[in-house]
Amino acid sequence: MKMLFNAGMGVQYNSNVNVSEGNPEPDLILQPRVGAGIYWPITKLNKLRLNVQLGYDYYLQNPDLGGEVLIIDPSTEFLFNLFVNVPNLKITFFERPSVSVNPIDNATLSNAQNYAMFYNTAGVDVTWDLNDVELGIGYSNLFTSSVGSNASEYNYMNRFVNQIYADASFLLLPYLRLGLEGSWAYTTYLEGSQPGSNALNNNDNSTIGLFVQGKVSQYIEYSAGTGWQLVEFNESNNPENTGNSSNPYYYLTLDHTLNKYFSHRITSGFEAAPSSQSNFVQMFYVQYGFNWMLIRDWSLGGSMYYQNGQESPGPNSENFDRVGATINLGYQLTKHWVFNIYYGITSKASDVLSDSYNQQIIGLNVSYNF
Repeated sequence: MKMLFNAGMGVQYNSNVNVSEGNPEPDLILQPRVGAGIYWPITKLNKLRLNVQLGYDYYLQNPDLGGEVLIIDPSTEFLFNLFVNVPNLKITFFERPSVSVNPIDNATLSNAQNYAMFYNTAGVDVTWDLNDVELGIGYSNLFTSSVGSNASEYNYMNRFVNQIYADASFLLLPYLRLGLEGSWAYTTYLEGSQPGSNALNNNDNSTIGLFVQGKVSQYIEYSAGTGWQLVEFNESNNPENTGNSSNPYYYLTLDHTLNKYFSHRITSGFEAAPSSQSNFVQMFYVQYGFNWMLIRDWSLGGSMYYQNGQESPGPNSENFDRVGATINLGYQLTKHWVFNIYYGITSKASDVLSDSYNQQIIGLNVSYNF
């Protein structure tokens, strides 16, 4: 069994913690963090992996905004790989809890104060590798719940999402795998019908399409998929939010490792996704990111993205464009001590003027790996 532990402290300045256009709240935030990782090869094939990263955000100017909510980093997961007697049949059990306190993580959310949401995704994946043919099927359950002192303001987003997905692929060439994929999910909002509220409607979401994976060369990998998506809503919770979505979807990822010092990735896609204020938002996105080992012990990383969202009809719906970029500089002082300084900017332009905002952050993280 291999065990790793880490602890750290961050200081961040945020120019607009409540993502508001008319009344932005700047603040200085202290961010203590601790983490642990466990890797246990129970047998030669069966492996258990645990990773937990926890922390708090203390707002110095607005202490009521944080501190009582335990933050769980999205990298936290509990995963167990099980190989059964059938050759190359792998079963993976997983659970991935997280708590987000940054409203900027939700593109459809604006003017959000004291926002905190708990997410937990649990399920099982089954993969059967028959050399040239690979089959997969899985089930996942997503539970979302607002938490913290202001939980009642966001409990209209509390929901269960049950999803079943499957795929089958064939290795056509050493550098090309072609497959068929499909999924079905049903979303149940726990608050149900609440007249005069922001209640959201239950829905089922189906997709079917084709995908490809492979390598252009030793240094360039790709994956892409396209198909059709159908999202149908039961509008009994909130008849003012209307419309179903029947649309194509696509996704594309390109990874390029230029050399052992520099790698970068570009991703793009289009899909209908849940909205926090209407039935759905049709979202187009493109993102670029890179990692660069500058010199010994120094690294530079960054990303930039663009999003365009078109929401379904409703009293609170909007159309928006959002752009953002981050840059971070890391320095490994010793085997255990790591320093990181970063800057980020996000700008949202909405046809609902009060939902537009600009946010800038700059911060420093210091961590110690035991």
